[in-house]
Amino acid sequence: MTRLCGVRGNNMAIFLKKGLQYWFGVRGLASFQRRGLTSVNDFPDKTTDIEQMQANTKTIQAPPVGQSQFNVRAVTKHIEVQSTSDRSPLTDNRPLVLLFSWLYASRKVLDKHRVLYHRRGYDVLTVKGDPRYAFSTTGFGSKIAIDALKFLKADGRPKQPLLVHSVSVGFVPYAMLLKHAQENMEYADVPGRVVGQVMDGPVGDTKGAAVGVGRSINNPVGKMLYTGAVWSFFTFVPGVLKSHDFTRSYWETQIPKTPILLYGCHNDPMSTKEYNERCVEGWRKLGCDVRLQFWDDSSHSNHMRLHRDEYVSALDNYLDTLDLEL
Repeated sequence: MTRLCGVRGNNMAIFLKKGLQYWFGVRGLASFQRRGLTSVNDFPDKTTDIEQMQANTKTIQAPPVGQSQFNVRAVTKHIEVQSTSDRSPLTDNRPLVLLFSWLYASRKVLDKHRVLYHRRGYDVLTVKGDPRYAFSTTGFGSKIAIDALKFLKADGRPKQPLLVHSVSVGFVPYAMLLKHAQENMEYADVPGRVVGQVMDGPVGDTKGAAVGVGRSINNPVGKMLYTGAVWSFFTFVPGVLKSHDFTRSYWETQIPKTPILLYGCHNDPMSTKEYNERCVEGWRKLGCDVRLQFWDDSSHSNHMRLHRDEYVSALDNYLDTLDLEL
């Protein structure tokens, strides 16, 4: 009897320990904020000329955002498609933006991103961020990606150009969407319809990001608990790190060979300069035209809020070069 109680006690301790790991991981990933200045740099010394990019930009002032401006259709709990209020989504072959969102993005904040495309007449299909992407990239991430592919097949238009905008952990469902599309003939046309890709602060090395975020926490106890819990989760829970590495590698090497706009900053521990340099080098080797908009100081997944003029200017210039017609 004593031995049985001891076993139950050990199981309960393990359960509580893992519960704490999940909690600190989700809380840290979701709430991390670093406010910065507005200094703009052209990072890696490659072929990009940010000043020339901004000089050629057609600046369009986005209108105020209000719920009445949009026609929103919920597809699933994690997926919705949206157009302007004067029309229904997916009624013609105008470009469709696939917005892969960051964690806990509010509708108000998402609308500020979506309106940048609505003013050009594009529809936007949003795949919402979820903390379960961090724990099950090839499981939960795959499920959401398959839901998006099924919707595109059933309700989308076969010749509709697709434009991807991925923020932070949004690369997880995007990578899984590409994987399933490339493995299933039913969806084989989807990657070929992608005409452009906007990447905003993709999360780099998982354990490195946990350590980097931990360093930014001022409370010594909080820093120790967060860093230890998240690092331990990705180190010791079977299959988690392997799943992340596979998803990230697939996303880095299997994306469509179309022009890419990459946003980032030098002081983001979740999307480091070194990681982005590696991505840029790899994408250029694949034949992608990669353009960059980077800041010295900014905040992960908040570049548009902190540097709106530069963010919108770079996006407008990029979209103009794609020459998408309605």
